[in-house]
Amino acid sequence: MGNSTVLMSSPEYFKVEYSINPWMIEGIKVDLELAKQQWENLKSTIENAGASVHVVPPHEQYPDLVFTANSGIVKDDKVLIANFKYEERQGEEDIYSKWFSENGYAVSRIPSEFKFEGRGDAFVLGEYLIGSYGMRSDKEALLYIADEFGLTPKIVELVDPKFYHLDTCFQQLPTDNRDAIFYPKAFKDESLSEFADLFNLIPVSEADANRLACNAVVINNTVIFPSEDIDTIQTVKDLGLTAVVANVSEFLKSGGACQCLVITLK
Repeated sequence: MGNSTVLMSSPEYFKVEYSINPWMIEGIKVDLELAKQQWENLKSTIENAGASVHVVPPHEQYPDLVFTANSGIVKDDKVLIANFKYEERQGEEDIYSKWFSENGYAVSRIPSEFKFEGRGDAFVLGEYLIGSYGMRSDKEALLYIADEFGLTPKIVELVDPKFYHLDTCFQQLPTDNRDAIFYPKAFKDESLSEFADLFNLIPVSEADANRLACNAVVINNTVIFPSEDIDTIQTVKDLGLTAVVANVSEFLKSGGACQCLVITLK
């Protein structure tokens, strides 16, 4: 088993007080104690799968800081910090910049006119930048990042507001075959032809997509799903992987599940 390091942020101030995606119903009640328990369980599940976890301290003004996947994009010891689309999250950028700077990363920003929401919409795969645009990140941002990191861009367009980030509808699995699960209707090109030469694409059902099955976290050979009521769990087991569940139902009220709560650093 390999080793990984991930970044999370604890949910002491998590709530849904505004709406910036279709999942969020402004003012919906969050069971904070349950959310804390679910977050701690996810953290423990990640650690049990072989990863170490760093934690960004929470901030009372930013309830969505808990979704660290959106902090930026990491390549080796470099990070490009997010430019959030919505004002409600823009203050998170300085918090993340400070954490990465204090932890030895070379921190940069992309041009302010380009919106970009971090691992939610892009990740590095070898010599490629895998990314999506159309909802919360701009195509121009992805092209800028690819150029800055010296990567070949492989980017696709999202068309369903419910699946507003790439990580809500696509996840690469840790197989030699580069299997990946995805929800076709989230994409303008439902066949994902741009990704077809890199991944063995496995579609998930609408029901699984609506349970954020693709927002699973991958740690080494373990895939952590947000609910046990997901048919794709068996698909993953049939590929010879370990599939486990860390229920994060309170975070789904904000449109995020396991992957949204985590960014892999190495």
